[in-house]
Amino acid sequence: TPLRRRLMIAALAVATAVTLILMMLERVGAPPLQRPPPAPDAARCAPGQVSGCLGGKADIVLVPAGQAPPALGVAASSPRTAP
Repeated sequence: TPLRRRLMIAALAVATAVTLILMMLERVGAPPLQRPPPAPDAARCAPGQVSGCLGGKADIVLVPAGQAPPALGVAASSPRTAP
């Protein structure tokens, strides 16, 4: 096929692809998307309340460093023996 015809086919293919993508994004004739109502804020702490509210105390459990289990796959901490 001549060069001019190949360029015309390529241009039509690109124009078709762009048109299809724009049509999918625009949603012509579709009802507008309904957004869910915003989530209510967490309740603020009442006077004297210390947990279970926004700004309250959170309990955290930590393992002491000496009692932590060894990491898996770490060979550098084990002593090496010479053959």
